Amino acid sequence: MATYAIGDVQGCHQPLMRLLEALRFDPAADRLWFAGDLVNRGPDSLQVLRFVRGLGARAVTVLGNHDLHLLAVSQGVRKAMRKDSLSAILEAPDRDDLLGWLPRQPLAHREDAFAYVMVHAGIPPQWSVEDALARSRSVVVDEMAARRRWAASAGDPEVTLLYGRVAGARDRLHRRRIEQAVLD
Repeated sequence: MATYAIGDVQGCHQPLMRLLEALRFDPAADRLWFAGDLVNRGPDSLQVLRFVRGLGARAVTVLGNHDLHLLAVSQGVRKAMRKDSLSAILEAPDRDDLLGWLPRQPLAHREDAFAYVMVHAGIPPQWSVEDALARSRSVVVDEMAARRRWAASAGDPEVTLLYGRVAGARDRLHRRRIEQAVLD
């Protein structure tokens, strides 16, 4: 059994499928950790959401800014932007199921079996990992507040932080962690 960490799928279903094929991902045995931004930008956000949700317990995902933007648009908190590729989700017959599942995903995830914490964009250094995990349990559909809250990298030396979005120029080393992370 392997666990693979993948960041920023951003609605690109076919490239995701090619990656999983190259990894020889076995949904009966392996697990996937998604470091946020499942949707937007790419042409197949609806297929990505359906695929990840369909994996059930075989997939763990944390919310990214594009996921929070989708939730905000779906609730009328924000207006869709011209470049958004979210209309297929918003018009889908299973829209309510998908938009009910998405906000139940945390902003941070940790499992006892691994010494890793996964977030999308970082953890403020003044927070402990426990603080971040506790705060991640409540989703606020305010993308800018979420961006500010997760803008810095973690300060806990005992945990490796996995995230998909580079929080700033000083955090470029962490980007390699998510791009290269294959957790056994």
